Amino acid sequence: CGDYGAQWFEHARRRSKRPERKPSSEIAAMSLHAGDDGSVSKRERQRRSNDNNAFSMRKTYDVRRGLARFLECLLISSPLMHYGYDLFESILPVVVETGGAAMGGASSNLYRSFAALTHVLADGIFLDGIFVFTGILATGLFEGRYRSPSEALLNLRNAYLPTLKASVMTSGALIPLQFLSFRFLPVQLRVLSVNAVDLIWTGVVSFASHTAVGENDDVEAREHSHL
Repeated sequence: CGDYGAQWFEHARRRSKRPERKPSSEIAAMSLHAGDDGSVSKRERQRRSNDNNAFSMRKTYDVRRGLARFLECLLISSPLMHYGYDLFESILPVVVETGGAAMGGASSNLYRSFAALTHVLADGIFLDGIFVFTGILATGLFEGRYRSPSEALLNLRNAYLPTLKASVMTSGALIPLQFLSFRFLPVQLRVLSVNAVDLIWTGVVSFASHTAVGENDDVEAREHSHL
């Protein structure tokens, strides 16, 4: 879902940058569908409407890219997230066991809030940094964009920092929602809750990484054209 939103935004941005004037080849093709009175057929009008509609994803959604993002989340990000959240809880537990030298109510709540906020920051800085790294490499591999290891490393070098910046900004905006998840949910449910919130994060990261790759490809194409 997050990647679908990213692709929709890319599609809408491309449509907004295109000139309104129709190319001559399209005008000629349209004239073949016109009747004796010069009107355009209903089917052709519908096609033109879909092509000009920035909200339409007809024949533009990259299924392989969406599947690549899904596989990366399923096989890499989600297992690492489970492990990371268990590790955070073992180092600085949010859930304080009762009994023994348990702290008082106010002190316990303050400690749990501090621990939850620490988990959120560790998630947004350390885990998201890893997920950006694995996301760029794994999705590019699943999409078939790499022809050699050197090309994969070049793509990672060009896309990692812009994508990481977008990731940090998005994670910062989502801190209140993630704090609630870490503060009030047991560790078993945090991955599910954070994944629901991360639909936004996934969309932003997918958009940023593919935009950086596209801009790099455009630069390389212009350099080759000048040679």
